[in-house]
Amino acid sequence: MNWPSTLVLGLTVIISLHYIRKKRRPPLPPGPRGLPFFGNVFDVPTGNHSVKWAEIGDVWGDISSLTAFGHTMIIVNSVKIAEDLLDVRGANFSDRPVLPMGGKLTGFDNGLPLSHYGDRVRKERKLFHQLFGTQAAIKQFIPLLSTEIHNLLRGIVLNPGKLIEEIERSTGAIALRIAYGYRLCDGPDQDAFFEMFKTMGHHFSILTTPAAFLVDIIPLCRYWPEWLPGGGFHTTARVWSKQLYDTIDAGLEYVKKEMAAGTAETSFLSTLLEEKRHEDHLIKWAAATIEVGGSDTTAAQLEAFLLAMTLYPDVQAAAQKEIDAVIGNDRLPDISDRTQLPYVDALCKEVLRWHIAGPLAVQHRAREDYIYHRGGDLESLLIPKDSIVIVNIWKMTHDPERYENPMVFNPSRFIATEGKEAEQDPARICFGYGRRICPGRLLGDTTVFMGCSAILSVFNISKARENGVVVEPHVGHTSATVSHVLPFKCVVEPRNARALALIHSG
Repeated sequence: MNWPSTLVLGLTVIISLHYIRKKRRPPLPPGPRGLPFFGNVFDVPTGNHSVKWAEIGDVWGDISSLTAFGHTMIIVNSVKIAEDLLDVRGANFSDRPVLPMGGKLTGFDNGLPLSHYGDRVRKERKLFHQLFGTQAAIKQFIPLLSTEIHNLLRGIVLNPGKLIEEIERSTGAIALRIAYGYRLCDGPDQDAFFEMFKTMGHHFSILTTPAAFLVDIIPLCRYWPEWLPGGGFHTTARVWSKQLYDTIDAGLEYVKKEMAAGTAETSFLSTLLEEKRHEDHLIKWAAATIEVGGSDTTAAQLEAFLLAMTLYPDVQAAAQKEIDAVIGNDRLPDISDRTQLPYVDALCKEVLRWHIAGPLAVQHRAREDYIYHRGGDLESLLIPKDSIVIVNIWKMTHDPERYENPMVFNPSRFIATEGKEAEQDPARICFGYGRRICPGRLLGDTTVFMGCSAILSVFNISKARENGVVVEPHVGHTSATVSHVLPFKCVVEPRNARALALIHSG
């Protein structure tokens, strides 16, 4: 047997079959042409991600792709395509990609947001659904929400120059009580327990931003020595990992200590510890997901609400007029008043749409090759196995074909009039899709309504002045998994003496 000839023949057959198979497969979604070996690494946005991905979509279509060092990214800028892939084909697109920095190096892959889809995710989401997945379940939290929102109103009066801090403290207090039964310390001093979780959430938001670290684009960089230039990410990962695990364990130990002393407030974690049906590892990470996921996103929405009221005084006046007519000035609005406050309800929907707290959500991963048949005369497209799927929720909620004048804050878009239907409720879009849709969306929506309506009922919000000159707020948002509006100045003052008395009431 002529072994060299046989080897050459075999290699020729293998290579031929590879190219025949490749030729028969549909193409990737369109996208900018990349460089040899590097691919589109220089086309990947390094900031203002949601806007940049939208601009790529404007050129290449509602579904486009980039490759970097052999890894494929699929960018989805369309509600229909997101529903086709993540809702209808959820079995294939519910997994998470491996993020070297945020996952393996730091440890956030122990939490639900980055966990690979499987029994653990299904079990944890079931626990969340039982806790706050229905309107009936949400009712148990209304007294807690009312108390903490009233505390927020008092905090704004006492610290008018620290509005953002007071909002973060309020949403953090709500999440900590639900997850751990922990009450923030009274007074102006920072609460160390709360600050631990706040720092952890900040780290998560940075670590899960697409292409935030080179090691997420080139996984082999994980083995780059720490002592060489460019290896500083190892130091960051080690420090942030320790902070993460210390925080997770501190939450569990706090509840166990309170239970042993007989002073534990009923919470998600205390209830599951009493049941003794789940391992500590699962429930301590689940509790942390409630705190970080709930507090930071809700704070981002309330901050955006203040910015919108600063920029749109006519909207503020219309909402206050409705509150005064329906509620009066002897009490704060309650969730039971929502159906009687259609304009305020529409205003809260517009807050969710106008500023997306999770503009790109958390990335999805294709488990297997999928041929996306777009229908009509459009050619089918290949979404390869292990592709990272980036869903641009910001683009979907700012699409002029779906929302008229999308950059303008206009609650009336959600109120039907004669000859004009209401525009689509953004809740269908902004909480994500499929089997990884936000499990706390009902609680978040309820908190936003109660917070916005309470603030409107007792405060006037206006632009700040410096040396007699009006300070125009800069409109924009941060680039991270959880996005906040850019820092701005405004004035928040009690509407009148009666409102001030209501704020200081019990």
